[in-house]
Amino acid sequence: MENINDTYHSLAFFDLDGTLLNSQSQLDTEVIKALQQIRQNGVLPIIATGRGHFELEAIMTQSGITSAISMNGQFIVVEGEMIYHEPMAVKAIERLKTLADAKNQAIAFYDKESYWVSQMTDFVKSAYGYTDAPLPTVNNSRYLTDEVNMLLVFTDQKVDVDYYRERVPEFNYFKNTPFSIDIINAGTNKGTGIKKVVELLDFTGETYGFGDGTNDFHLLKAVNHATAMGNAVPELKAIADFISTENTNHGIVTAFNHWGLL
Repeated sequence: MENINDTYHSLAFFDLDGTLLNSQSQLDTEVIKALQQIRQNGVLPIIATGRGHFELEAIMTQSGITSAISMNGQFIVVEGEMIYHEPMAVKAIERLKTLADAKNQAIAFYDKESYWVSQMTDFVKSAYGYTDAPLPTVNNSRYLTDEVNMLLVFTDQKVDVDYYRERVPEFNYFKNTPFSIDIINAGTNKGTGIKKVVELLDFTGETYGFGDGTNDFHLLKAVNHATAMGNAVPELKAIADFISTENTNHGIVTAFNHWGLL
């Protein structure tokens, strides 16, 4: 990869749902045009999401974005090149799965190419319907042979975050949707993913972050210029340098104009 500092003076990191995407989890035309324009202006757009990298193909093709921090920091691609991936320990996964099986809660397993679940439940169907994503296949043992980069436990109970954290502290837990908990390695998050990008590319310019949810806290803390969307959770707004309008009300374009990126 060529020296990124020769091409871009800034990096812009975006959450997807509730931030870059509209209420139908789609890209508005004005957002696509704005992303293309900031890139022409020397700003490299980078998705920062809890989704698997393989789930981003349509969004990246439509937007022209070629870089992404996926699975909450566990898998990173810049300009189409994978620069970092972080596996989860099989023994810790097995302990978590034993606990989830006892509560009859399904687990989703994510690798670089796909996702699968331990069992198909109504929560699984609701979770993937929430982001308009295809339903996963069912496989109860593939995690033993394939590198896993992220997990989900399907539950609507916030108390389950503490339940699993206390029993499997090797992992980090985010209750980011009404239907599931995002699970990655302890000490890893979108913010560490951003720091990894800056470190591995030896980037010396400015960084911008845009988010709305609880798993965007570390994202905003890791950048020079932090934006919370108008629809963001209160704790994210509290640490933001700028609060934009809602994602459904020109939020990204408003933020770009505020920061002089357009």
